[in-house]
Amino acid sequence: MSEGSTLPDPLSAAELHDIGMRDDELRRIDTGETRWRLHRTVGPHVLGWNAFRHFGPELRFDPHLPPRSEHLDRAVWYGASTPGAALAEAFQVDRTIDRRRGRPHLTGLSFTRALSVLDLAVDSPGASVTRAGARSRYRQRRIRLRSGGRAVVEAFPELDGVRYNSRFAGQACVALVAPARSAMPMQPVVSLPLTHPDLGGRLAAAARCIGYRVI
Repeated sequence: MSEGSTLPDPLSAAELHDIGMRDDELRRIDTGETRWRLHRTVGPHVLGWNAFRHFGPELRFDPHLPPRSEHLDRAVWYGASTPGAALAEAFQVDRTIDRRRGRPHLTGLSFTRALSVLDLAVDSPGASVTRAGARSRYRQRRIRLRSGGRAVVEAFPELDGVRYNSRFAGQACVALVAPARSAMPMQPVVSLPLTHPDLGGRLAAAARCIGYRVI
């Protein structure tokens, strides 16, 4: 451990590669499964529902190298297993689901091929976090990796990404990296603005569940 630290030192990509992956530490995402994304459609830094972000690092599983800037050779896409988790992640700053600012849309999509991701979620049957030297409670928070997704990408370049738990909703999310771009569909399964009448009741229910308010 680092001096004065109570957490294990983060692992490098080389150390992760040496630890390796077991079959039960991988999760297959099939083409029939739906993943959800909340995205704004107007304003600065608008990113399409199926577009990968090249700017970073900003979030814990970003594969980008510091300093924070545009990285044409590294990209990430975040999605959630449920609409509620997508809402929780998108509106985490002030815990308020704003249906109008930026004209946000809730979009569900299915991938055009099966994806293979490293499964760090709490319901994973594998033990990659434990074998990497992390304590069990980190599974719900983060794996102690150097720059998160960057170490995973460098250690296992064949992976499509990482499956992990949302810190705000508890449900599973995915952070996909460059190899997964070939699996992105041209059309979503569904995409509705948050102001759509059909979403009113669902937004209210999701907000109650995650403790957010709706405006």
